[in-house]
Amino acid sequence: MPTSESTSTAENSPSVALYRRFLDAFNAADYDAVAQVIGEDFTDHHPGFEIKGLDDYLAALRAAHATYGLQGELQEALPVGAEGGDKVVTRVRLTGTHGDTVFGFPATGRRVEWTTTEIWRVEDGRFVERWAQDDLLGLREQVSTDAANLATVQAVSDAVNERRYDDLDELFGPTFRDNNPAWDVASLDELKVIIKAAHDALDFTVHLDALYPAAPDKVIMHITFHGKHVAPFFGKEPDGREVSWTSLEVYRLEDAKVVERWVQADTAGLMRQLGVELP
Repeated sequence: MPTSESTSTAENSPSVALYRRFLDAFNAADYDAVAQVIGEDFTDHHPGFEIKGLDDYLAALRAAHATYGLQGELQEALPVGAEGGDKVVTRVRLTGTHGDTVFGFPATGRRVEWTTTEIWRVEDGRFVERWAQDDLLGLREQVSTDAANLATVQAVSDAVNERRYDDLDELFGPTFRDNNPAWDVASLDELKVIIKAAHDALDFTVHLDALYPAAPDKVIMHITFHGKHVAPFFGKEPDGREVSWTSLEVYRLEDAKVVERWVQADTAGLMRQLGVELP
């Protein structure tokens, strides 16, 4: 824990004072004032991108403000080296609102916050270099639509298992299209007819083997169907035999509603179990 003496030394350090000038200008989105504390040849080292030059850095700040309306709160600033040295280490809490696409996720309007630890190097009274480590994973989780999309696809599986066909209406978008080698339907109503016919003939239940997001707008599902042949299907009369088959499905979602699906199911394996002759 910093002592009162070390805190006083930090507060009186020129590098800390320079950083406070920068942060005040940053929070006010005063780019002219920012330019007064950042060198023309400023280099920003940051995981995922590297900025060279004042103009590029100002463009990055403008983008950050446009995306989040960012504000920074200084939590600690420590000068490095004798008599304040030429570096300052800062810990900053950043807050804002998710107002534009980031990490591939469209704006959600959510409040976000994350922390960053930075090292700034000073030369001739201006910052000329920075190294930063941000909690970008924490930020991504805050703007991600993964949880909502997973919940929707899970709800689709539950509704199918429980034969609540009308509940699917709230989970699918009006432009839904299904892409399946066995059929190609252009609406949810058509899909519900197919699902109901399969339920009536095969009395199946769905076991969810795997469900995971494929950001920013897709969910992948692997499922196994277990059923019993109880009504005519594929031209075969029922004999009560048990059947099972698997399916790998990709769902595309908009606003947490399914708008498109791709299916690769083991239809040939199912037909073989039912005694259907294959070409």
